[in-house]
Amino acid sequence: MSPHPSMEAVSNVPKLRLLVLSEIDDWDFGRQLKACGHDIVAWVRPRWKRDPKCGGLCHAVRTTIKAILCLPKPIRTIKPRFGAWRWLNKEKILRITSPNVNSPTFVEHVKRLNVDLIVVYFFSQILKTAILQTPRLGILNCHPSLLPRYGGPHPAFWMLKNGESVAGVTVHVMTEKIDAGDIVAQQELMIGENENAGQLMQRQHHAAAALLTEAVNAMAQGTIDPRPQNIAERSYFGKIKAADTTLDWNGSARQIANLWRALQPYEPLAACLNGTTIRIYDARPQEGPPSGRVPGEIMAKQSGRLLVQAGNGYLEIRSYEIVPFHGWVNRILQEFRLPVGSRFDLAPSAMGLTSKAVS
Repeated sequence: MSPHPSMEAVSNVPKLRLLVLSEIDDWDFGRQLKACGHDIVAWVRPRWKRDPKCGGLCHAVRTTIKAILCLPKPIRTIKPRFGAWRWLNKEKILRITSPNVNSPTFVEHVKRLNVDLIVVYFFSQILKTAILQTPRLGILNCHPSLLPRYGGPHPAFWMLKNGESVAGVTVHVMTEKIDAGDIVAQQELMIGENENAGQLMQRQHHAAAALLTEAVNAMAQGTIDPRPQNIAERSYFGKIKAADTTLDWNGSARQIANLWRALQPYEPLAACLNGTTIRIYDARPQEGPPSGRVPGEIMAKQSGRLLVQAGNGYLEIRSYEIVPFHGWVNRILQEFRLPVGSRFDLAPSAMGLTSKAVS
């Protein structure tokens, strides 16, 4: 699949009035829609971040955007020295704030924009009936898994934690039932052996941008052919709870390493030994014959690395830090607080993950 449509293909695509809902700072999707000539009448995101990435959006679609709708915090002080705000002021773009895309005020604004199609590109709010019925052609959503498997939030976390080898992205028609609409297009992505959640999601974003652009063009041409999901194969995973991020040394080394991958780079995996908490930043599973040690016991220690017995196999901890110390103090404490033969307890969960992970 080509990441960008050819000029010949673009010239034959009828132009649509689009409203984009997105929570990520990847403007490649905006550039592709612009290249196809579609009229992006509004780009909705939770809030403007005052950093150079905002300028990426301006550069990508500044000739077509008619409105910027920001959620959920209202704009207070707008200073022209920031690239995005300077461009908004120069172009006199309408700025609309709303606490929820389902609010009557927001829905009324969308109706006035006369939108043909709403495109949802990694956006966590659940859309209700009023907004679903607003666009003329409906709503296309991009979900970062191969539906009907792994519906719900944070699929990258769940796929890595469960040790899956194949991920993907799905474009589907949005309905009131979450991630259950007819499938328009899908693309498989192989998961690397040591790939973490952040790396996987970055690849999903790039794949989704091309896939969703093709789906929008197919919608414009009237060639879209959705197919129902196989409900018998459906699996749904909810929000991440503290118990889902807790390290269990009775599990296999591969299971523990998979949990570490699922948490990265949003939270380190946490482990606890005699009241000392460590944050694990890099870990790899190792195979070997039974050692007679109990799960969680430190078997060896060399060059700042730990080898810990798991329920099956060994976990090589390549990079870690004792909380709350840093630098040379941390290196000294590592020598005395984590002796060979000592045993880790069940670790506290990786607090804060549920607020940081991206769906």
